[in-house]
This record gives sequence, C-alpha cells and structure tokens, in this order.
Amino acid sequence: MKSEPVMRPLPSVPDLLHLSLQAWDACYDPAVGLVAVAARDPGYHTRMRPGQRVHPTKESADYAHLLLLRNGPGDTARAEAILDVLLDLQVTDPTSIHAGIWGWYAEEPPAAMAPADWNWADFLGARLTEILVAAEHRLDPRRAARVRQALVHATRAILVRDIGPWYTNICAMGAAVCLGAGRLLGDADLVAYGRRRIAAQRAACEVNGGVPEYNSPHYTTILIQELERILRLSDDVEARRHAEWLRQRMWALLTSQIHPGTGQWAGAQGRVYHDLLQPEYALFLWQRTGIPLLGVAAMTFRAGPDELQDLASVPCPSDLLPRLAALPAEPLEVRQTWMPATEREPARILTTWFSHAATLGSVNQSTTWVQHRPITGYWRTPAGVASLRLHLRKDGRDFASGLLRTVQSGPRLLTLVGLAVDQGDWHCSLDRPQDGTFLVGDLRLRLALTGPGAVVEALPDGRWSLAAGDHRVVVGPPQGRFDGQPVTAWIAGTDATGVFLEVPLHHGPARHLTPRTVGETGIAVALEVLAPGEEPRNGIPQGPGEGESQRWTCTGIPGVLQAPRHPVG
Repeated sequence: MKSEPVMRPLPSVPDLLHLSLQAWDACYDPAVGLVAVAARDPGYHTRMRPGQRVHPTKESADYAHLLLLRNGPGDTARAEAILDVLLDLQVTDPTSIHAGIWGWYAEEPPAAMAPADWNWADFLGARLTEILVAAEHRLDPRRAARVRQALVHATRAILVRDIGPWYTNICAMGAAVCLGAGRLLGDADLVAYGRRRIAAQRAACEVNGGVPEYNSPHYTTILIQELERILRLSDDVEARRHAEWLRQRMWALLTSQIHPGTGQWAGAQGRVYHDLLQPEYALFLWQRTGIPLLGVAAMTFRAGPDELQDLASVPCPSDLLPRLAALPAEPLEVRQTWMPATEREPARILTTWFSHAATLGSVNQSTTWVQHRPITGYWRTPAGVASLRLHLRKDGRDFASGLLRTVQSGPRLLTLVGLAVDQGDWHCSLDRPQDGTFLVGDLRLRLALTGPGAVVEALPDGRWSLAAGDHRVVVGPPQGRFDGQPVTAWIAGTDATGVFLEVPLHHGPARHLTPRTVGETGIAVALEVLAPGEEPRNGIPQGPGEGESQRWTCTGIPGVLQAPRHPVG
C-alpha cells in the first residue's frame, strides 16, 4: 500500500528573510562595504588561506539583494554601498583577459587567483539581473545605470566564453543572464543567444538522457533553479518552452533517486560535495514539494535570495510527489543511462537498489575524484543515517586519478579499482601534472562506513563486516595487483566519523607514480548490504584470467568486469 505524501507548510517569506538577514547583518563590514567571512579552500582557484577573513563578492551581492527585498530603514543605502564596491571590483578593461568578471574576494582580484574563475561573470551577472528586476526603482538612477553597465560587461564575458551543455549549471545560468539582461536592456541579440544556449542544453539532455554531472544533488538543484530563473526573467516563448521541458525532465530524474527511508539522495553521483544530503538541498525539495525529507525539520539553514525566490517558483510536478513519500515497490532497482558511449568512454550506467530501510548505488565507470561518488550506500540507524563510501586516498586526501569499474545486482556489487591517466591529483584537471607523474608518500584504498555506532568485525571466513544499527555491509578480501604487487588483505581502523577497511598500496619514502607506465594494476572488491538475519551470498572475486585484458567475476553478482592490465589513455 502506497503512502500518501505528508505535506507541511514552510516558514513564511518574512520569517525566512528575517532569519537570513539576522545572520548576514552580523557579517557586514562597514569599513569595506561588503560582508566578511572566513575563506574557504576547495583546493583550486583561490590562494587565500583557509579561515582567513575575507570579503566575498557573490555573498555580498546576495546580501544587497536581501536588503532590497526587506526594504527597511537604511536597507537601500547599505545595498547601494555594497553595489558601489562590487561595481568597482569588476574588471572592465576590454583588453584584459579577465574582462567582465570578479574575483571571489575583494582581497584577491582575478589576476591574483590560481587561476581566475570565469564563472563569476555568470554568478554575479545573475544576481545583478535579479536586483534590477526586483528593485531597480529603489536605486539611485545613476547607480542603476552603473549596474546595467556592469551587466553589459558580464554578458560580454559570457558570450566570449560561450559555454556549452557540457558545463550544466553555467550553461543554464549564462542563458538565464543573457535572456534576462537582453529583456532589461532591449538587446535582441542577447535574447537570441540565450535562446540558442538553452535550446542546445535541451538537445544535449535529450540525446544523453541527463546531464554530465549525473544524479548530483548540487548540480541538479542548481539547474532546476536556473531553469526557474529563466521562467522568471524571460518572456521569450521558445526559451521558456525549452526551460520547462528541462525542468520536467530533471524532476523526473531527481525523484527517482530519493530514498524515503533515510531521506537521502541515493547514488551513484557524478558531482557532490558531501556524503549526506545537506540542509540547502532538503530545503530546496521542501519548498517545491511541501514534503520534508526525514530530519529536515531539525535542520538549520540560512536562506539566500535564490531560496526566497523559490517560494514563488514552479513546484515539482504533482504526479511525481508520491515517489518522495514511498517506494513504488520493494525491493526496487533503478537502472539509468545518463551519458551514451563514445569512442573513448563507455556509457554511464547508474544502478541503484532500494529497500525500505537501505539503498546501494553505483556507476559502471568513474574516477575517484573527491566530487565523484562511484559507490554509495545509506541506511537508517536508531541514531541517524549510516553512509558507505569507497575512496582512493593519497597523502591523506582523495586522489582524483583512481578509476573504478563496477557491476551491481540488487544489494551486491563487484568493483575493480585501477588508475586513470591524464587526471589530476586533488582536482580532476586543475592540478594535473604536465609529465603525468605524481609524488606519493602514502596511497591507500579505503572502504568507509560513517555513522553513529559503527563497528568493524573480522568474520571467520576471511570476510569483514562493517555494521551500524541493524544493517551491515560484508566485504570479501581484496584480490588482484597494484603496480605488479599482489593485494590480498584489508586492515581495519576507526576514526571520529566511523569505521573503515584499508589496503595500503604504498607507505614510506615518497615515490614517483606515473599511471601511464605503472605495472599491472587491478584490485577487485565484492561487497553486499545485508539486513538483519541475512547471510552473505557473494563469493571471492575470480580473475584476472589470461590475455591482454583482466576479466573478473564473482559468484552472486551477474556480469563480468573487463579492463586493461595496465592503465591506458
């Protein structure tokens, strides 16, 4: 029997606005005219030290927008002061390679970044467009004219860069900026460009079945927000038609991956920044569906302008709402092709298994970049949610140059861990060594179970159990080689977040590792998620066989994993 969605009202717009501005007001630095925060360090673009006090441009534009929405005593004057600083920080020299963009921080102009982030033409352009649409009448006419001119500079940068559908959120955001700015500025060429750009994104989605950042909480929600921005800012009929088609498609994909039992966005995921669903994504879903995912009521959040706009945006298609409340069948296996095969790459095929209490997901091929989640699992425990993830870690952090090939059937999977060529170290491309060689002091494969009460236990038959609550994942001994050396055993460990099993691949004096020339490499791992009372069914991975390619199989898991004996590019 299917459950009916439980609908709950959201906090009102004034309440959200009050909560958000209460936080941002405290961050405002009148000496600079922008908000002040601690610098973040994603590992690329910025040279600022993590935690250093900085003045961000994007968040300051958000704050100016919020002030104009509140329109209380002194709000417009403060918003105008912020805009004055932001407009001065834009690169406006048409001969500069950074023309039209901003730095992330006032302290770090684009020329000082490593490298500059051209996306800031889109991010700041979107915010300036929204400010003009919502509150241009509140601005001094001369300042409003400056904002319009800044928007011209930003759209020129967007046109020069000409991002295609392969960069999902920026493609849609740039289209929204050009459509909205073209309408505001009376520029038919800008409108035509925005229309062509969103049409191309729809065409790519129709061919591919989805977007390159497949099944990503961050990029799926941003894409939907940008499609809503197009519907909000543009009156172009054709552009709106393409945006609405994409919006419907992304909602269908999104709802198929939500696990009602844990309130998590099931894997595998192409781009993600956290292991568990973050408050902003739960809020995104709540705003458009009225259905709070498990635990969302206890979450705290700071609403930004996009979230406030969301309250008046187009809701999730009503026919998809029941899927958020309950599975249509149990167990349920969803298999989706998100990207078709090319001459160099196989199709990206996602397999996600759901039971009422647990979910396990994988993609048939993926790198181990920190923003990829090739294998993920979740289940509910009495104290929260347990999260399963497979990493390849170099010198204490995720290594982007690992490669996983995986086959999955229900709650069981077999994966083959190798190395990818022409990838980066921490980032997939920004820190790629020119000679393809990495300096490695420590390299290890880690299977981690994060969550309250997690325990790891050796089983009598050579397998291991990682358990939390009444579910567990059982994994057999690893099989295969790394750089020609046999790999046959796990080492168990614990940390502040949970438990893990590791295979040390190198530990000691730093060595040079060149994936393109490394010796025979392929580590086969079989695992299964088990409910109370279930016994393991997986066998020990068998391989690699004879010949130029490795071939791995495992009893209990249909299919064959095949890969070169040495990484190839």
